[in-house]
Amino acid sequence: MAFTNEEITDILLEAVGKAIKRDPATLSPDMRWVEDLNFKSVQGMKVCGLLNYKLKITVPLSALIECTTLQDAVDMLAGMVE
Repeated sequence: MAFTNEEITDILLEAVGKAIKRDPATLSPDMRWVEDLNFKSVQGMKVCGLLNYKLKITVPLSALIECTTLQDAVDMLAGMVE
């Protein structure tokens, strides 16, 4: 199934919001995982699980944590769902 970048962004922001218990509307693609969101690997596992479910792909935690910003993750995910 193909997803637009906008759909992937929405899915990612929703997953991150759930993982860090924050309203997805307060998140933006230019935010950095560690510096802006204080993101931890346990939260990353939750995000990967949610992305796997929503996008019907397997997202490795190692690939996710290599991304600096949420937009980097969107770009990576877009390549995975094509």
